[in-house]
Amino acid sequence: MLLAVNYSEATADLLRRRLVDFDAFKVPAWPDLAARALAQHPTYVHFPLIVGAGLGDALDGETNARADWGKVERLLNATDTQFVNVHLAPAPAHAPDIPVESVTAEHAAAIAERMAADLRPVVARFGADRVIAENDQLNSGQTLRAAYLPEVISAVIEEVGCGLLLDLSHARIAADVLGSSLDAYLEALPLARLRDLHVTGIQVFDDAWARRMKERRIPVEQYSHMLGMPQDHLPMTDSDWEALGALLERVHGGALPAPRTATFEYGGVGPLWEAVTDQSVLADQIPRLLALVNSEPPISPRMT
Repeated sequence: MLLAVNYSEATADLLRRRLVDFDAFKVPAWPDLAARALAQHPTYVHFPLIVGAGLGDALDGETNARADWGKVERLLNATDTQFVNVHLAPAPAHAPDIPVESVTAEHAAAIAERMAADLRPVVARFGADRVIAENDQLNSGQTLRAAYLPEVISAVIEEVGCGLLLDLSHARIAADVLGSSLDAYLEALPLARLRDLHVTGIQVFDDAWARRMKERRIPVEQYSHMLGMPQDHLPMTDSDWEALGALLERVHGGALPAPRTATFEYGGVGPLWEAVTDQSVLADQIPRLLALVNSEPPISPRMT
């Protein structure tokens, strides 16, 4: 299992000074940033692709247009990216006939079929072994609740035959919203298809975080939807370490397949995430993550 970390200038600086060690950067699908990161260290791309919009294809969540597969393939070829990832995250606007919070069997089946219909062409293009689908979560009402039911996620992935990108923080938030325990939620997911893993800290985005945004002059409209809500991409806390440790214990013990990469998604690029990023947190938490990931024989640091 490899350890990757969200690219940020703070992380790149720590790596350059050899104050931390990890296997790869994770970057958004921005060609210039990918090239800059790759010039320093192995780098993989996380694509903003969404299924469930009803296009019969993936949607680019950044452009709100159909996926540009030429761009995706160029980034795959230019970087150490093994998987084409998609998000199981249809927005309310994609299915206006389905109430945002509905989890009825009828609506769950309809959402599952919409996501599977959009995902099938992606699998046909790249092959099931190279496509991974990520479980989503509440996202302040930006995702239809039926899409993060574990039985819906499982049905979609099992039908199309792709792998699971398990976002542990998303699973924890979704389980809480649905009134489920994390263990029960995880067991309902297709963990036998685990291929990649995302980990972050979860904290309520409280007044302290809001003050930090104001100090760095981040416009309130960029974070107002996060206020008072459990938010991922933040520093790890005791409960985050506990959840991750329990999962990795099962991986290292052979009860679950080992994901290719465990990615620490704390902080990142862009004004808001740069405001969140604290270099001292990275210096403390990356080595701890590396120790957890390396509780098994290491593999080559190349991503392909």
